[in-house]
Amino acid sequence: MISYWTVLLIGLVSILIVMVIMMLVKKPLIDRLNFVFAMNTVVVLLIMTVGFIDGRVDMYIDIALSYSILGFVTSVILAKYIGGRRR
Repeated sequence: MISYWTVLLIGLVSILIVMVIMMLVKKPLIDRLNFVFAMNTVVVLLIMTVGFIDGRVDMYIDIALSYSILGFVTSVILAKYIGGRRR
């Protein structure tokens, strides 16, 4: 019997695949960056779902928090790079 967490995992992976395909199709840089930031959130949810399936939520919370902090720092750096310097 397939559990609720397995169905959620399959759904999140399919959403992630659709986001990657749409990111490759879109032309403007801003749209691609928005897909990358949205994929960061989906990957954090994916990590937490794997943690619930594995039964070791405490370990996967640390991994998800580290990944989300890395994604936040990346988004700040990219926003500063795209925004440019203003005087």
